[in-house]
Amino acid sequence: MRWIARKFLETGSDFSLSPEHWLANETASQLTSGTPLSEVVQSIAQTQVPAEGARFVLDTGNAREGLLDITILGNPVSGRTSTKKIARDGDVIVSRLRPYLRQVTFIPPGTCDILGVDHIYCSTEFFVLRSREDGRNIAGLVAWLLSEPIQEMLAAATTGGHHPRISVDLLLSSPVEERYLSVEISDKIAAVLRRHIEGQRELLVLLRH
Repeated sequence: MRWIARKFLETGSDFSLSPEHWLANETASQLTSGTPLSEVVQSIAQTQVPAEGARFVLDTGNAREGLLDITILGNPVSGRTSTKKIARDGDVIVSRLRPYLRQVTFIPPGTCDILGVDHIYCSTEFFVLRSREDGRNIAGLVAWLLSEPIQEMLAAATTGGHHPRISVDLLLSSPVEERYLSVEISDKIAAVLRRHIEGQRELLVLLRH
């Protein structure tokens, strides 16, 4: 077992003594240099109780290894009244709960039009990441979040027993390699995810006729 000596004031704003906290930060310090995620995106915490008849309320299970799964069978109208986060086209959402399940996806431009909604409600267990630069495609962050070094860091960062979670601060402080921020990668990922949503929507329409 490795011991890491730290002064009390080095434990950070939450005074964390958790071994997971320090293992995660040590792992993060070994990542390839790049642009801190906090300079690329901001974490959006806007919440709202869904209006009556709200559609397509996303649980963490709707984000699956980069893909966004919408309701195919069953009633897409939600009767839930608990507070949800609000996401919109162009956002990346990543579950803070059980990160080893790889519940990460990007909401490509045009998704709200395809689904016939103004915005998307999602579980408060999601971090909603939005580009700091209007119009910038950040779909490449899906590949970054699913990459082996980041997955290893997230695995080391989880705290809690039955409901292990990660901190958004660790993500925001992590460096993103430039290749994941390239227009080419982001456009390709966005196009694939849009086709996936369009296919699900077409299947939904066919199954309801």
